[in-house]
Amino acid sequence: MEARSHFTCIAYNTVDFLIQSCYVVSGIYLQVDRGVRSISFNQETLPHIYIGDLLTKSFGCTAKDAYNVVLVMKMQDFVKDVSAKIVDYTKTAFPASGNLALSVDGAISSKLLDMSGFRLYPGSIRARLWECGICAIDYSDKGRRRILISPDLLMKKFFSTGMLKAAE
Repeated sequence: MEARSHFTCIAYNTVDFLIQSCYVVSGIYLQVDRGVRSISFNQETLPHIYIGDLLTKSFGCTAKDAYNVVLVMKMQDFVKDVSAKIVDYTKTAFPASGNLALSVDGAISSKLLDMSGFRLYPGSIRARLWECGICAIDYSDKGRRRILISPDLLMKKFFSTGMLKAAE
């Protein structure tokens, strides 16, 4: 399968959030306090944002278990205005590697997926979903929703609406 079919899956009770794996440097189980604005990883201090509450409130799901997963991602994969807001929010500069950490409560796994089951919504609502970070949705997996998300667009929406601060 092609690299674009390889995903990092964040599993909640009724939803699997999918991020193309090329955007995820590392996914690790790490006990991190939700309110911590920076974490140490590979001898660097990374900006850290807990987005678990944002996912559960926005998508009506809950964590299956008490996981604490950190996804290490590259700043370069985020739009510039989001990168600046991450620094402002966390009060932590990006390290030389350009990595940042997003943490969630769902279990993570790596999956190869056939994208043929994913559907784009009609053009009339597609732009609105894209603004919220939703790229496509698949309902073919036994009642579970699989949502392909764009982390930078999701964060952009959260910062623009104040949802991130409201979830604290």
